[in-house]
Amino acid sequence: MKKDTIIRFSRPDFEIKKKHLSKSGKDESFLYGLFSKAKGHDNDIYICKQLILPDDNELKNQSPVSIEPDQKYQSVAYSLAYGQGLTIIDSHTHPFSQNAGFSGIDNHHGTKNAKYISENFPESTTMGMIVFGEGFDNFEAQIWNRKKRKFESVNRIEILGTPTTILVNNKQSRKQKINEQYARHLIIPGWDQGLLENLKVLLCGLGGNGSLIFDSLLSLGFGSKKGWIKACDPDILEKSNLPRIPYAYPEEVGCSKADIAQIHANNRTPHLNVCCYQKSIEENEILNIAKEANIIIGAVDNDGARQMLNSIAARYSIPLLDIGTEIIPQDSIYEAVGQVQVFIPGQTGCFVCSGTIDPCQAAMESMSKETETSYEKAGYVRGSNETPTPSVLHLNGVTSHLAISQLLKLLFDDNFKGTEFLHYNRQKTNLLTASISPNEECPVCGVQGYLGSGDEDIENALKDLSDLKNNAEFETAESSA
Repeated sequence: MKKDTIIRFSRPDFEIKKKHLSKSGKDESFLYGLFSKAKGHDNDIYICKQLILPDDNELKNQSPVSIEPDQKYQSVAYSLAYGQGLTIIDSHTHPFSQNAGFSGIDNHHGTKNAKYISENFPESTTMGMIVFGEGFDNFEAQIWNRKKRKFESVNRIEILGTPTTILVNNKQSRKQKINEQYARHLIIPGWDQGLLENLKVLLCGLGGNGSLIFDSLLSLGFGSKKGWIKACDPDILEKSNLPRIPYAYPEEVGCSKADIAQIHANNRTPHLNVCCYQKSIEENEILNIAKEANIIIGAVDNDGARQMLNSIAARYSIPLLDIGTEIIPQDSIYEAVGQVQVFIPGQTGCFVCSGTIDPCQAAMESMSKETETSYEKAGYVRGSNETPTPSVLHLNGVTSHLAISQLLKLLFDDNFKGTEFLHYNRQKTNLLTASISPNEECPVCGVQGYLGSGDEDIENALKDLSDLKNNAEFETAESSA
């Protein structure tokens, strides 16, 4: 089956691109961008990694009906693409059109340049073209298929971050009939039900927090058109889960949480595109699905899984929302807290540079069962017994619905900035919010990190993660000895 093609921008990159292309007013404008590539489950994704903005004197024949880059600017862009093995995509505008399309001249020059790149550049490099019409809410785009030696259409452009925009088939701005059950949503100022319908959401974890998130996504109508809801959890339902999963029943104990969630979705919202998997995020099928997501929600209970999700979010420019709750007994009293944190690649700091993830703890939690058993016998793994941790529905409920509120604020750009971190204290009945600034020295999202790198050098990245885990295991063993 032929994979569809997606072009993806972070919100900051798209705003820079839009500002540059708009400044020419009624004249056409032009720029190059360099893109990494990712192979997803059903799609090939081209992720914007670098914009190359031309000076005014590097564009020629600029008028309301034509535009052309000069040779020097084109040479710089092509050299950078060649040196980094990235795809080069040129973007220009048709400011006179509300339904943009390529002209015969566009296709003639594009085909000529694409053939040149195919014959002289690394295998990882190809060429693409985007033309935007008035308002930047309509487009035509295509990517050169080197094997077939022809352009193939791109039907989806994703601008991820806050706000999030999904452009599909030049129809994003056109009014579509809304399912009547969501009519009351539309009364809310700024609400965009069409965005939710076209959004792709991956939820990792279907336990106490994840099940409530899952049910909320169904209620809000995510994934009813060109989008989807996909969820994964490798675990089975236990009796102790019943008080915290509202759609689970006693006769389902021993069944997979994923199967139970799928049955619930099929019964409650059969019009949505929902698929649940009894798999973990480490498995290749889920990793390939994650690449295609527009938002990843982590309802996991360990730093090993958080570290994996954080890396995926950075590499594929996908916003990540993480939720966690904890009840901490202290003699006859206890502390009950919930936390929601959002990482928006290119806009906020990630979980590593913000200190959310403990690398040693993440390494321990990412061990294979065999390694963990051997370390337990040696006494190197502290707190590794099977004592269950306290958990209760109302704490999960408050925190998970705060997470949904944060998700909608992010998607609709509803006063989200500065609230990327949210902490709920049940005993004090208060909320604390904070911003998380990017750290240029972060090994994940910093200058020397792998932000937006797609599948580029993915084998080495996985090896580095494995080495980090092994080193952390060794250091923890030494410190415990």
